[in-house]
Amino acid sequence: MTSRSRAISPRRLSRRGFLKGLAGTGLAGSVPLATGMFPSTAEGAGAGGSAPAPSGRDGSGSASGPFATLIDISACVGCGACVQACRERNAARHPEPKKPFPPMFPASVKAEDWSARRDVDDRLTPYNWLYIQSVTVEYGGQSVDLNIPRRCLHCDNPPCANLCPWGAARREASGTVSIDADICLGGAKCRTVCPWHIPQRQTGVGLYLDLLPRYAGNGVMYKCDRCADVVARGGTPTCIEACPNAVQSFGPRDAVIAEARRLAAERGGYLYGLDENGGASTVYLSPVPFPAIQAALEAATTAAANGAGQTPAALGPGRPHFRAVDDSMRNETMLAAALVTAPLAGTGAALLRVARGLGDMARADARPDAPNVPDEPDSPDARAAISPARPLPMARWLWIACASVLGVTGMAQMPIAARYGISSVPGLAWTADFYFTHLMHYAAAAVLLALSAWLAVRTFAGPRLSRLFAAHRLTGGGAVRLWLVAALVVTGAMRVAKNLPGFDWGPILTMYLDWTHLGLAGLLGLVSLALALAGRSAWTAPRHTPPKGADHARHHLPEHPPRA
Repeated sequence: MTSRSRAISPRRLSRRGFLKGLAGTGLAGSVPLATGMFPSTAEGAGAGGSAPAPSGRDGSGSASGPFATLIDISACVGCGACVQACRERNAARHPEPKKPFPPMFPASVKAEDWSARRDVDDRLTPYNWLYIQSVTVEYGGQSVDLNIPRRCLHCDNPPCANLCPWGAARREASGTVSIDADICLGGAKCRTVCPWHIPQRQTGVGLYLDLLPRYAGNGVMYKCDRCADVVARGGTPTCIEACPNAVQSFGPRDAVIAEARRLAAERGGYLYGLDENGGASTVYLSPVPFPAIQAALEAATTAAANGAGQTPAALGPGRPHFRAVDDSMRNETMLAAALVTAPLAGTGAALLRVARGLGDMARADARPDAPNVPDEPDSPDARAAISPARPLPMARWLWIACASVLGVTGMAQMPIAARYGISSVPGLAWTADFYFTHLMHYAAAAVLLALSAWLAVRTFAGPRLSRLFAAHRLTGGGAVRLWLVAALVVTGAMRVAKNLPGFDWGPILTMYLDWTHLGLAGLLGLVSLALALAGRSAWTAPRHTPPKGADHARHHLPEHPPRA
């Protein structure tokens, strides 16, 4: 019998706490919250002895790593005990929508209401987070009846958590991927990017009712969280405890995977979940190949479409497939490397430009007929004599282009393109493709970082090198925007790190990080708009050098701000 030490349950954020935090969102305020952000995980019971008993627990109740579940399909008889136990255990967490639902804009946005169909148990719903997918597979000349418990697979690098723009979906230290119902707005982006479309939405509940229920949000997304609070207290997920046939085994991920491989080799079985979407914390062990299972599911779906009636084997909303799934976040490491390399490339280009300019100056000074260059580097004569062609117009338009792409793709990361019909406009279907806009966001950020590094070297090259370029200074509006851009770079870099395999800031810090990045982007847009309307959109202004002999008082007169 496994020992169970009590541990602190995962911290959850109330709706009131969210609204308070939203009013004063800041990265500095999120650092103290990072303390204790990881829920303790506990030893799972080695149900039926299929997986070795978990190890690595210390006296404090913490675990040495994430947990995983092994599901032996051949042992499941489809009794539904796990489904019923899950429903009863989570009944208090099921949504209770407020009716009538608020009207939504545009009118094409439809409510998803399962409150009158709570007893549906042959698919995933907001009230049914686990169901039995029964299918008959023809394999090896035999008919094999299979009953398969289906729920969230809890990916190792989950796109639902990585791409959630609101920080509601997250991966816990235990390996569980959960959705915080207190702050989820029900945009359903998590369902769109999930390869199996697991999360399900219920309208009329959640935070969106307190914000802009007509224009943003549509409820809360629900799915299995693998009884995270029970596991944090040293227990085992309810569905595993309720199973009379030891279909599921739960324990440290490495041990569960090793046991899954051993059983597959011993029985000649097949595994699903080890490599799908880059790896998951749920592994299925089957006596028949999973392509054969998928083929049987597709055949049942076709039969249902032809009038044979809907069956639990039919695929569709809330009924996930068993297709092979590539790692949807496989490019994150490459994209992160590009973002790190970009400023180095920009710095290198600027330094090469400086070196070339110094060489030009040295050669010009060595010529016998070299003109006398005034000491003031900003005088018209000096600029005409030694300054290279100013590339500022190109840099300006490149900056505007990158900032525009970042703004558009950043907004497109929120599920608004499809809602407001933007993606229906010819040529704009890409705005609803979260993976494409994510890639474009990274690409524009890389170019902008390279340009920023290049401009930084230009700006801070020092008085001896300032002759190489048109000498400028930052305006007040430019300084404000520069600080906002710097903060966006920092929070953006932290978000990039969050998406890397095996990296985790923890749920609370991740949530505040997402809010901060969104808030800074919005603030930068507002500041830029205000400065443009005021005619002060210029980031820099020429440095005016007073003529020699000017009196001291005139030297300190304030300079008129430049016009845009």
